[in-house]
Amino acid sequence: MAGGAAYNFRTPLHIKQRNAQNIEIDADYRTEPFTPPVYYDIRVSTWQSDRGWELKFTHHKLILDNTPPEVQRFSITNGYNFLTLNRLWQSKGLTWSAGAGLVITHPESTIRNVPYPENKGIFNKGYYISGPALEAALAKRYFFADRWFILAEGRITASYVEVPVADGEAQVTSLALHGLLGLGFRFNR
Repeated sequence: MAGGAAYNFRTPLHIKQRNAQNIEIDADYRTEPFTPPVYYDIRVSTWQSDRGWELKFTHHKLILDNTPPEVQRFSITNGYNFLTLNRLWQSKGLTWSAGAGLVITHPESTIRNVPYPENKGIFNKGYYISGPALEAALAKRYFFADRWFILAEGRITASYVEVPVADGEAQVTSLALHGLLGLGFRFNR
């Protein structure tokens, strides 16, 4: 399990609502990684020699900083969650990975003074399977005991999602750099 933070590059945000002019901006997002719900990462991997596979879940957040006048609130903070399957390989003491998956979102928005209800989606809990994601990472494991290690990782993610808003949808493109630090356990030697 790891914690971390991310830097979000400016990316296009398109909001489309029925009977209203589209909103298109170059979105500037912050993440607030240490404000609950905090940024976290959980993964399980399996290795055979210097190659492996990894299933990873990362809880990330997007909070729009440069809201236009029509947007009172736009965030995806109870989760801009990445669920990815990654190929792993080790070289020169480093672990490289690349993979793909999907983004599970929990959008929160008020646009043109109309909030989108957060009790819809999967199990009426506000979550949606919203689009694809790609990622690539470079990590280093520092063993401090027989099977325990500290993991330091740098990662880049790219994704495109469509999330519901009142009377329409928002198309969100995300490109982010992530820095993670965590604790791991190796089950076999």
